[in-house]
Amino acid sequence: MHLHAMHLVLDAGNSRIKAGLADAGRIVHPFRIDYDRAEAPARIAGRVLAALPDVPVDRAGLTSVVPPVTGALRDAVATRHGCPTLVIDHRLRLPFTLAYETPHTLGTDRLAAAAAAWALFGRDPEGVPRSVVAVDAGTAVTYEVITRDGRYLGGAIAAGPGLTRQALRAGTAQLPAVEPTLPTRAIGRSTREAIQAGMMFGFLDGVAGMLRRIAAALQEAPFVVATGGWGPLLADQLPAIDRLEPDLVLLGIDVLLHLNPATTTSPQAPA
Repeated sequence: MHLHAMHLVLDAGNSRIKAGLADAGRIVHPFRIDYDRAEAPARIAGRVLAALPDVPVDRAGLTSVVPPVTGALRDAVATRHGCPTLVIDHRLRLPFTLAYETPHTLGTDRLAAAAAAWALFGRDPEGVPRSVVAVDAGTAVTYEVITRDGRYLGGAIAAGPGLTRQALRAGTAQLPAVEPTLPTRAIGRSTREAIQAGMMFGFLDGVAGMLRRIAAALQEAPFVVATGGWGPLLADQLPAIDRLEPDLVLLGIDVLLHLNPATTTSPQAPA
């Protein structure tokens, strides 16, 4: 059976690489590879490609915050598939206008999440444009705001429950380590319960409050899409979340691949 070529999409973070194959606007075979920064970049890249099924790939797209891993992944993709890797950058052709004052400091995973949110959800079922917010809730919680007229304004960055847990452990002498799970009550009746209540309800209320502030600034209720490890909890607990999309960043990389021609192997100024 002939298999048509697909896009390989890769999101390289500081300790984890998320990847998958993009086919007709869907992410198939998504997976994650955890790694240690002490591990050789070429070995990391080899483990990523070894986890992929043996299917044709004609292009690859990559967001990365780790330059040595960026280079290793590009080399590995070229060796295995013989195709170029588009490293996502704010200078690419984008589905919106950047109104961010420091685009060179904008994390490329944030850019990809915003691109997917706008491309997929920037119009209501009747085709009317609407403002969109992408909430990526992982180690950090990031908010990306795109207006109904297609301007990326920026957003907000906060700590996720895991970082809050680490800060409590590092900054206090007597507080125990507590798993970041949602407690049954807001008033903890033990130190462990009290930490859980502050950490988890503080997280949920922080996201809810930030979304209210964003809506007030936009002067309308935006469509909100959640992603990241804590996305399912947000979608379950907060009515303001309209959609859960676990593969939002990978979908955004695919959106940007489609917007930028196959001859583009490095960032170019928007046309």
